[in-house]
Amino acid sequence: MDRVEEEAVDGEVTALDILGGGFGEAHFVGVAAIGVDTVVAESGDFGDAALRREARAPRWGRTRLSAGLPMASYEIRAALHDPVAARAEMDRYTNVAILNPNGGPISLQLLRARMLAALAQQDWPAVLAAERDFAPIAAQYPGLTELKPTFLDPSAALALAHMGQFAAADARLKPMPADCYPCLRARAQVAALQGQDTSAGVWFARAAAIGPSLPFAETEWGQALLARGQPDAAIKKFQLANHKGPHFADPLEGWGEALMAKNQSHLALAKFAEADKYALNWGRLHLKWGEALAYSGKRDQAKAQFALAAQLNLTPSEKAELAQAKSGAPHG
Repeated sequence: MDRVEEEAVDGEVTALDILGGGFGEAHFVGVAAIGVDTVVAESGDFGDAALRREARAPRWGRTRLSAGLPMASYEIRAALHDPVAARAEMDRYTNVAILNPNGGPISLQLLRARMLAALAQQDWPAVLAAERDFAPIAAQYPGLTELKPTFLDPSAALALAHMGQFAAADARLKPMPADCYPCLRARAQVAALQGQDTSAGVWFARAAAIGPSLPFAETEWGQALLARGQPDAAIKKFQLANHKGPHFADPLEGWGEALMAKNQSHLALAKFAEADKYALNWGRLHLKWGEALAYSGKRDQAKAQFALAAQLNLTPSEKAELAQAKSGAPHG
C-alpha cells in the first residue's frame, strides 16, 4: 500500500472511531479499500471510484463488513450526475442502516446522499424535505447533531438560496466552521447567487486554500464566473481544476461551455468528448455536446447527442433547452 492509500485508511479508521467504532480487525480490511476509493473520489475521478466499489460488491455482499460500501457508492453516483442510479442504490440499502450497529452515521450519510441527488436534479423542495428527516435520526443518535452544520447544511443552504430564501440560507451558513471545505464552497455559491461577486471570490479562494489538492472549489468558481458572462476567467479556473483532477468530468464540461460562450464550439467538442470518458450518463454533457456539434455544422452527430441526452437525467430547464435545440435552434 502506498503513502496515499495509507493516509486514506488512517482517515477512515479515525472517522469510524469518532462515530462510534466497535468494529473488529476484519472490518478494517474493508475500510482500507474504502479509504483508497475515497482518495480516488476526492480527485474527482468518480468513475474509477465507482468501478472499484462495484468490483468488490459481489465479494462483500450485505454483511456487517460491507455496511459502508453502498454508502459511498450512491454518493459517487450522484457525483457522476446520475441521480436516478443514486436513488436506486439508496433504495437497495436503506435497511442496512437499521440492521447495522453503526446505523446512525449510515443513516446520516444516506440523508446527505438524498440531498445531493435532489440538488443534482435542481429539486430544491426535495432537498429540504430530505433534511427534515434528520430530526428522528438525531433523536435516536444525539451525538450526530454536531455534524449537521458540516454534513447537511451546505446542501440545505444552496437549496434555500436557489429558492430565493437568502436570509434562511445565510442562517444555515452562519454557524459553519471556517475550516470546512464544503461549507466554504457553499458560502461562495450562495454569495454568487445573490450577485455578491467579490464575496463569492473571497469564499472560493478560501476553500481552494484549505483544499489545495481538491478540484471542486475551482470548478464551482469557474461555473460562477461563466454564469456572470466571464468565459475567459472561467476557463482559467477550469484549467486549474483539471490540473488537480484530470479525470474529473465537471471542469472539462464547464471548459467546453466556456468555449461555446466564446463562439469556439469547434474547440469545445474535444472537451466534451474527454469529459464523456469520466461521466458517461451525464445528460447535460450530451445536451451541450449536441449544441456544439450543431453550431459546428455537424447536424447528424448533434442529433445523436440530443437523443442520448433525452434518455438521461435532465433538469426542467435542460429539458426545455433540449426541446429548443432539437427544433433546430440551439440555445445561445
